[in-house]
Amino acid sequence: MLAILVSKPLYAETLKVPLPAGREEHYALQTGLLELALTYAPGKHRLEIVAVDGLSQKRAFSLLSEGEVNVVLAGYSRAAEHDLLQIDFPLTKGLQGYRLLITRADNLKMLDRIENQADLRSICIGSGNSWVDTVILKHAGLCVTGGPGLSLYDMLENKRFDAMHLAIHEVKTGNVAKLIKQHDLAVYENLLLRYPYDFYFYLGKDSQSLHDEIEQGFQAAVKDGAIDRYFIEHPMISAAIGFLRDHPGLHIIDLDNPEMTSQTSSDLYRYWFGN
Repeated sequence: MLAILVSKPLYAETLKVPLPAGREEHYALQTGLLELALTYAPGKHRLEIVAVDGLSQKRAFSLLSEGEVNVVLAGYSRAAEHDLLQIDFPLTKGLQGYRLLITRADNLKMLDRIENQADLRSICIGSGNSWVDTVILKHAGLCVTGGPGLSLYDMLENKRFDAMHLAIHEVKTGNVAKLIKQHDLAVYENLLLRYPYDFYFYLGKDSQSLHDEIEQGFQAAVKDGAIDRYFIEHPMISAAIGFLRDHPGLHIIDLDNPEMTSQTSSDLYRYWFGN
């Protein structure tokens, strides 16, 4: 079922972006950046969030091809970059690839023994079926158990795997904190998995002019410094930066992302957090 949220006066162009119903807060950083970029884009635009029950990335792409929406938020993949028009701005400046583990209290000491990628193979990690992260973890030779994103908490509590992962800026959001508490789980704060990865906005191949206007808006907002200001002031990013600052001895294990092309890697690192 589709439900359109946000009512505003008519504009020349309406951007309809689908999000999982009830999880709009989870993606507020990314949609807020799009709204900011639109204020710098040529023409007049407005944003409508289309709430979709049980939305998966695959379903979002289907809605785009069916014309139900005209912009999709998705994790980067070569297929998406090839088949669609990508707005070339990594929406968390790479923080989407900074992953913390969530586990049961009885597993915390087991995670203390992990020093490198080989040690990671001794545990099994829960990951969303449609997440590109799942491809990355499997490419690293890790044990991965897939499931619907919101089901991972139940699966972890019921010992289907040892830990699940979320981006560093996601773990402090209200919905996630509630789920962690509800399932009696804990964030493991001594280890960070890191790989080049981020979310991008995508449009259909027939939306070149709209794509160009949005991309111009992002470029102008970057040049003006507005995106940097927004990024630093956003509570999700502030929490992530605060976590990194408060954990100077954080152990980091870097993983490769087989999906990245040389062009996208260059763009990602150009905007990378800390650059």
